[in-house]
Amino acid sequence: MALPGGPAPLTVKEQKGWWRVREPHLWFCLLAVGLLSGPARTCPAACQCFGETTIFCTGGAIEDVPPGIPPNATQLVFAETSLQSLCSRAFGNSSALSTLRFLKSPLRSLAEAAFGGLPHLQELVISGSNLSALAKEHFSGLANLTRLAIKFSPLAALEGSLFNNTSGLRSLHLQGSQLQSLPPDIFQPLQGLQSLHLTQNLLAELPEETFEPLLLLQLLHLTDNRLSRLLPKTFLPLEKLQELLLDGNQLTDLPRGIFSRLPHLRRLQLRYNALQHLRPTTFSSLSSLTTLALDNNQLSDLPDGLFEGTPNLTRLSVTHNHLQTIPERLFANLSSLSRLDLSHNLLCHLPTGVFQGLSALTQLRLDHNSLSALPREVLANLSVLEVLRLAHNNFTTLQRDAFANLTQLTVLDLANNHLASLPAGIFDSSLLLNYVALEGNPWACDCRLAPLASWLREDRWRLKTGAFCSRPSYLERASLQEVREELLVCVPDPEAALCKARVQDPSSSPWAQCLYLDPAGAARLTCSADRCHELSLCLPPDEHLRPSQPLNFSTAWALDSPCGPKRVRITVTVQEEESP
Repeated sequence: MALPGGPAPLTVKEQKGWWRVREPHLWFCLLAVGLLSGPARTCPAACQCFGETTIFCTGGAIEDVPPGIPPNATQLVFAETSLQSLCSRAFGNSSALSTLRFLKSPLRSLAEAAFGGLPHLQELVISGSNLSALAKEHFSGLANLTRLAIKFSPLAALEGSLFNNTSGLRSLHLQGSQLQSLPPDIFQPLQGLQSLHLTQNLLAELPEETFEPLLLLQLLHLTDNRLSRLLPKTFLPLEKLQELLLDGNQLTDLPRGIFSRLPHLRRLQLRYNALQHLRPTTFSSLSSLTTLALDNNQLSDLPDGLFEGTPNLTRLSVTHNHLQTIPERLFANLSSLSRLDLSHNLLCHLPTGVFQGLSALTQLRLDHNSLSALPREVLANLSVLEVLRLAHNNFTTLQRDAFANLTQLTVLDLANNHLASLPAGIFDSSLLLNYVALEGNPWACDCRLAPLASWLREDRWRLKTGAFCSRPSYLERASLQEVREELLVCVPDPEAALCKARVQDPSSSPWAQCLYLDPAGAARLTCSADRCHELSLCLPPDEHLRPSQPLNFSTAWALDSPCGPKRVRITVTVQEEESP
């Protein structure tokens, strides 16, 4: 079972391989524990007994249930044996057994009442077998069975009365089989069932009445099937359901009201489907929901109001979709949200107040998007934020107060953007910041980088991965932490000669004035005591004016002069002149 933000779920083939590798090791672990209690006085050949209650039978030489199993044995495990069949009452002299496991044993057939004479059996696990069919007669006499697991076996179909003799089941695993459909009345005897795992089958549809008897069901796993649609009433009887996993199917839509009667649902996963849109009311009844995963779908937008009915959500992941923007009030009701992952989308714009109200947020991921700028207010009020990842975007600028109020920020990832510099003092309010990722940016190692380089030198452990200068050429590939401060200078920009605006010589001005300059000399402002009179601006080399865009260039400048500093915002727009 994969977690929010975790790796992609394994395929059926991979999952089977995982089981073959891992589950046989279970008996080794139990074997080591059993050794502490010493060997039993009597034990069947080719088996090992510990504490007179636990028996492990392993090896290809075991082709049948060995005689001589101690009558007081409670646990019996067959691991990697050659057992291919079980006769009727195969364990008739072991009436004390409570746990019986077959791990990677090639069982092909079971006789009627194969487990007869085991009135105390509570757990039966058959994994990695060759069973292709099961009948209710196979489980005769197992009225006290509470956990049944038939995993990674080639079961293609189940008969409707299969569980008539196991009405006491609380947990049922049918993982990794070849089930294409379920009889409508298959679960009728299992009215006390609490956990149902149908992961990694070939289910293409679920009749609406399939889960009607399961009024006490709490966990339902339907991951890695072939479900292309869900009927509106499929989950309505499951009012006790707490966990629903639908990852790895082919769902393109969710019918209206599909989750409307699941007041106790806490975890919902819909990853690796083909969902293209969601209704604003899709999750409106899930007041107990704490974890929601919508990764790897085809969502291009999230409707306003989508999370109004989920006030207790703590983890939300919508990675690997096609989101271009987010409604400003989308997260307003999520005051308990601690982790938000919006990475691997097409986000090019974030509304100013999009994260307002997220007072409990500690981890925010926006990496692998198309963001080109971050408004100064967009991260305000996230006072408990611990991890902020903005890697692999197209950021070219960040304002000095972009991380204002993030007083608890400890991890910041700005890797693989288009950043050439960072404003002085950008980390002044982040006193706990101890991890910064800056690699993969075209850092311009000039006077504007001096504050950042000095901040990194204060604590060399802050920078976890190397970050290097891209220009000027004589500092290319120099480490930001190692470059000498005297080399971080600003040289005149050759392109400045292309500017036609000229700054008036202060000495020739009839008024007393101050000349305000930014460190690179691109912006110059001439002011007297009561007003500013003349502005000269050379756009940065990477900026271009395009008449098709209503706002071409806008940025804040920190200008300095002998008269003191001055902060200004300069906005340039270009409009096509209308024909007369």
